[in-house]
Amino acid sequence: MKATPGMYFGAFPAADWPLVIAAWTAADLLRLAEDEPRVDLVLHRDGALSATVRGARVTAPAADPQRPLADVIRAGMWYTELARSTTVDTAPPTTPALTDGHYVWTALTVTVHSELEGSLFGTPASQWWRDGVPRLRAVLATPRHRPPDGHRVHVTDETTGETAVLQGRRP
Repeated sequence: MKATPGMYFGAFPAADWPLVIAAWTAADLLRLAEDEPRVDLVLHRDGALSATVRGARVTAPAADPQRPLADVIRAGMWYTELARSTTVDTAPPTTPALTDGHYVWTALTVTVHSELEGSLFGTPASQWWRDGVPRLRAVLATPRHRPPDGHRVHVTDETTGETAVLQGRRP
């Protein structure tokens, strides 16, 4: 069976695929949030995106050798393969606890920065975030991408300065 973009992006047009990737990134970071389920998402003017969660908790099966924390986080983000580059930064530097056969890192700030692969979308990077905040709101309003109740995505469009807090709510 041949993979088609619709398998990943659903009914969204190619122009919205970068926003779907932003929604996936926000969802993955929200899953790491312990106390305050909030992700700060920035749509950069050059077409990149950044997402940050504070107070994160990351767990991974204990392995020998221990994998770097950034690799543990990135391993759950298959869609980073659709980017030219993705960096995962964590702070503060910490040694995980070993609990019940798992490494556990807590009280982290995790930032993911992705430089998306432009040839995938068929539109220039300068167009990806045009009307980005309302278009992302529409993506996050769909059942497939809606954040859980009480979870928030604080989005900023770097080009226009527009910001919004998008929250998970049942329709």
